[in-house]
Amino acid sequence: MKKILALILALVMALSLVACGEKAPAADDGAAAGDDTTVYKMNVSFAAPEFSTTEITAALDRIQAASNGRIEFTYYYSWSLSSVPTVVDDLTSGVVDIAAVPINEHLSLFPYSNLVTYTPFLGLPNMLDAAKIYDELYAENEVFAQEYANLGLKYWTNYPCPGYNIFTTKDNQIKTPDDLAGLKLITSSSMMAQFIEAHGGAVLNSPVTDYATNLNTNVADGVVNHANVLAAFGCMDFVNGVTVFGDQGTAVSIMMMCFSEDAWNALPADLQALFEAEATALRDGQGAWDNGANGGNIAGIGEKGGAVVELTEDEIKVWQDAFAPFLSDYIAELEAGGATEAQAIYDALQAKLAA
Repeated sequence: MKKILALILALVMALSLVACGEKAPAADDGAAAGDDTTVYKMNVSFAAPEFSTTEITAALDRIQAASNGRIEFTYYYSWSLSSVPTVVDDLTSGVVDIAAVPINEHLSLFPYSNLVTYTPFLGLPNMLDAAKIYDELYAENEVFAQEYANLGLKYWTNYPCPGYNIFTTKDNQIKTPDDLAGLKLITSSSMMAQFIEAHGGAVLNSPVTDYATNLNTNVADGVVNHANVLAAFGCMDFVNGVTVFGDQGTAVSIMMMCFSEDAWNALPADLQALFEAEATALRDGQGAWDNGANGGNIAGIGEKGGAVVELTEDEIKVWQDAFAPFLSDYIAELEAGGATEAQAIYDALQAKLAA
């Protein structure tokens, strides 16, 4: 009896091994996309409040509708699910599936992307062109895609933020770099911080959620950022002066819309195509909205009696020339730190600007 049981057990094990070794039947290449009834539920994290993300959500709503019920988004505004310092980790860990990533707050993770966007006084024409130029450089240079891949992210599209200007609680009439002397300014840009300190100013680090308190209590005299951020986080009541550096500002920060690689790879090709089809519309639509809001917010400073100092091209060039040594040092620093194509990427940007 024991021999019979042993023989049966051996036969069962052999059959199991054969079954495990068999390949699953190949998918029918002619099957319609609609045959996939999986519902892909995705958490989307926004940096800004709901009222200022209308064009992003419009694009996402179109994607959701076009998926015929196969995609469902849940929106989280104003860092209510993620945060500036944790957003990359929140994507890779699955807390969020799609997020607006402020790469300018993660300089070491995105050296090439920040070089061609967030670096002060690059000569970018304006925020809308900056976004388009970034996408062109991304398509032409593998180093950009590699930045995201190294982090487990998938770049989808971007939307440009308005140019950074210098906003102050008083009418400081900032026209030249020497006018920075004695001012306590908030900036998240390490290069701008060096520049401010080299011209006699002091630099403060502050999360955007604390801007209003720091301005209202005179901890800071001003902020180097864009007007829409200040408006979104309750700062405009305390701003009574601004120096405007043309359409490009001192720099243009670009918010990157990113997937976690896992979330992106989980989507079938036909759903990925829906996102790809909306990439440009999201970028240009949200950029146009932000551009219009920025103009209104800056105009509002003058309307309430504040000072709006608009620099001429010649006056802006004084700042560019003064910043040039800092830029050269920064590129050398990037190359020494491993971003060995920094000079080549900067040269590629300048070639586009000169074309």
